[in-house]
This record gives sequence, structure tokens and C-alpha cells, in this order.
Amino acid sequence: MRKRNGFFSFSIVTVAVLALGLALTAATVAGKYFQMARTYEDTVRLTYLAESALYEGWDQLCQQPDDFLRGKEIPVPQAERLAVQGERLSVRCRYQPAGEAAGGFLKAQAAMPDTGVRQTCGLRFEVTADEQGKPVLSGCQYVN
Repeated sequence: MRKRNGFFSFSIVTVAVLALGLALTAATVAGKYFQMARTYEDTVRLTYLAESALYEGWDQLCQQPDDFLRGKEIPVPQAERLAVQGERLSVRCRYQPAGEAAGGFLKAQAAMPDTGVRQTCGLRFEVTADEQGKPVLSGCQYVN
């Protein structure tokens, strides 16, 4: 009696290998999609933190412009309470007193060093002096 099942066995093994390859590809794509979703979640969270820190930093800057126009880092304790472990916030002010109009840039940055995700936002503003010579901030414009 002759055996004629070699082609049939080869076909079954080929289909099984193709199905396994398709399943592994689908699992890899699903894993990348979930990683992308986590990165997007981190990005949205860091954007919220950076904008919260920027808002709080602007309030601090308006209250004490002399200290922070020199480049001192602006403390943002309320925004830092929103950050979870591993997230870092910083708010800095850059000021240029010379030029057409004296002005500066307030930059807030939120970062997760573990994942490398970082978000920044800022405000451009103008500085004028009042009657006593104290700086007065005006004309702010949001920059993302």
C-alpha cells in the first residue's frame, strides 16, 4: 500500500506556521498600540502639569518680578503636588531688558526621565517700569 499523505501533512504544517506567524504579528502590533496609548497618556498628563506650573509661575512672577527676572527658578508647590513620583517640573524666566521692547519668556517644563517624555509651554511678555521704577509685566502671549 502506498502512502500519499505527504502533501497533505506539508499543507497542514504550512497553514499552522502561517497562522502562528499571523498571531505573533497581531500580538506585536497590539503591544505597540498599548505602548503608544501609555505614551499618549503620559504626554497629556505632562502637558497638564506644565500648563499648571506655568499658570502658578506666572502668578509668582507677577507678585515678585525682581527676583525671578534675574533667572532664579520659580517655585511651584501647588503644581508639584499634582506630579506623581518620577515626574519633574521646572519653571524658568528669561528676561531681556534691552531692545525695542523689554520682554521675557516664561518657560514651564514637565518631564518623566524614566520614559523620556517631556512637555513644555511658555508665555512671552513685555516689561515696563512704573513710577517707582519697579517692573510691571504686561502683554503676555501663550506659546506651546
